[in-house]
Amino acid sequence: MADASYREGLRGEIVAKAGVVLEREGLEAVQARRIAREAGCAVGTIYNLFDDIDGLVIAVNATTLALLGAAVGAAGQSLVALPLGARLTGLALAYMQFAVDHQRRWEAVFKHRLPADRAVPSSYLEDQLRLLAVIEAAIADTVADPSQRAATARALFGAVHGIVALALDNRLGGLLKSELETQVRLIVELAARGLVECQSARPS
Repeated sequence: MADASYREGLRGEIVAKAGVVLEREGLEAVQARRIAREAGCAVGTIYNLFDDIDGLVIAVNATTLALLGAAVGAAGQSLVALPLGARLTGLALAYMQFAVDHQRRWEAVFKHRLPADRAVPSSYLEDQLRLLAVIEAAIADTVADPSQRAATARALFGAVHGIVALALDNRLGGLLKSELETQVRLIVELAARGLVECQSARPS
């Protein structure tokens, strides 16, 4: 039991050190020798605890998804009494703000690729689903059908993520944060309006 507790503590420390390196220097800096030096352990310890560097990156990205989910979830709880458009806009802006504040960590979640023959851990997928669940909860009173609600949440996430990703990757002409926020607000408000109109037009 003590050994398992020690391993878990060491694992957490290595993930934390790797997260600091990632936040400061980007995904390319997360290398076994570098992280072992930062954590004060042997390179072999990294491979013993995470199998390989991909396993370590997955662990770091899982912490990022947890932080992102907490930020968006907290926004969702504070917006629950507002109209649909305001709810979705608040969630989108919370997502945007996290990406701006933690750009390298956020980018790593979407840029890291596992080898084709390796499956993504189920816990990692669950973290992603929890993020989408916040959006689903925000539209639950507008979209009654569960499968349609899940598809709508993914579409809304994709729209906001795309704008944020392009802007932070400097593919939208180096938008200022205020301009990015304006675009996010616009796409979400249009989506919310269309969603309400679409649902209203459905036969009862």
